Amino acid sequence: MGTTMSDDEYEDWYDGHAWNPARYPDLTIESDLTPAAWLEPLLVPQSFEVWMSAPRGYEAYARIFFPYRRTGVDDEGEWYEEHVRWADLAIENDRTVHALMEQETISRPPTGDPKEDGQWSWNLSPSQFEALSPVLARHTSSTNGWFLLWEGFGDLNEEVFNDRVPKVSHAMRNFYLLRGPLDSYAHFSNDPSYWWPDDRGWCMCTDTDFYWSYLAGSRECIDEVLALPIMDAVETKPEYPAHSGMDVVNDPDGVIPRSH
Repeated sequence: MGTTMSDDEYEDWYDGHAWNPARYPDLTIESDLTPAAWLEPLLVPQSFEVWMSAPRGYEAYARIFFPYRRTGVDDEGEWYEEHVRWADLAIENDRTVHALMEQETISRPPTGDPKEDGQWSWNLSPSQFEALSPVLARHTSSTNGWFLLWEGFGDLNEEVFNDRVPKVSHAMRNFYLLRGPLDSYAHFSNDPSYWWPDDRGWCMCTDTDFYWSYLAGSRECIDEVLALPIMDAVETKPEYPAHSGMDVVNDPDGVIPRSH
């Protein structure tokens, strides 16, 4: 029979396994929130458009899709996991690839039911980050940056992330502010909601309700990202819709059920 942890034992176990930035060199939680003050005035809250998440004022914007993950057992009995781009999934289901496509509209063919053979990712894949990181590094003069981490993630170390730590408050969410080397992004257990370098040369924006990120940056930066097939990115604009039901190209009559 298994043993049951006491409350104190569970707390010790949880603190040891919960995400803690102290495990990573030079990644710190900040109490001075001034470096994040530039962001909120450039957002349009409650608009349910791209600029509700991505700040206005940049030259260009990209929507970067997190991969669809197919898992199963192959013909030889080996377990596999396959990352499928949204663009490939749309083509597979005879759907149109465009800036406002939704997971529900591209995961089913025009007739018939969708295949239930995988799940949607909430984060960039390691291969996407590996491709994106050098592009972003070329488009900033900074080696350090800032991260806004949503307070609601359930795997945060409660000894470190507590009510005494000041939080950045936006219209819909509160965030912890962290600072560290730009490549610290890869150390987070959940993608930060915002990530930008000291010079604000670009800004990566990941809402916790979306299966994608928005990247705001220079024309050259966005063009480089769009040119990388692994990024599965399409160009978007700040005023474009960003809500359930926005894909009227693949679902002109609004008959495909949405999850939210």
